[in-house]
Amino acid sequence: LYFLRIKFKLKPNFKLIELFSGYGSQALAFKYLGIPFIQHCICEWAIPSIIAYADLHVTDKKDYCNDLTKEQIVNELYHYGVSIDYNKPATIEQLKRISENKLRLVYNSIWQTNNLVDITRVKGHDLAFTNDEEVVMTYSFPCQDLSVAGKGAGMAKNSGTRSGLLWEVERILAERERESTAFSKIGQDDL
Repeated sequence: LYFLRIKFKLKPNFKLIELFSGYGSQALAFKYLGIPFIQHCICEWAIPSIIAYADLHVTDKKDYCNDLTKEQIVNELYHYGVSIDYNKPATIEQLKRISENKLRLVYNSIWQTNNLVDITRVKGHDLAFTNDEEVVMTYSFPCQDLSVAGKGAGMAKNSGTRSGLLWEVERILAERERESTAFSKIGQDDL
């Protein structure tokens, strides 16, 4: 048996982008390996995971919603597209039933982790890095629909399945590439 080993060295303090981040297992792996990185942004919409990620990875506990009312926070979280059940965005009514303290925790966790929240709303430019920066992007897309428990719903493009959200990564990267190419052409024309 022959295994191909590719040697790859990460520069210290590369930027980490975690899509479908959950509680941040990729960030934890880098921490456990002693590889220094900068947590650049995440994308996670499930409220329990949003809170868990901040609990595990955030040291600066700045309060981003001190001057907001509960109603304002509910409206913001609804606009972001957070999910209570991991399957669909929460409604205004569902969010109103959550305690104000928990809503504040969710809101602050989103801001503290630079969370883009709903993968379907992320645009290429939202990743906000330059082409000369070293960036590692990971994604642990929902795989439930690939299993028997998920009734084998699959992950076909535009299928509307949870596993089909994997194609959002392709879309975001394609947008990023188009924007980067357009920016390069603008820069060349200005010379």
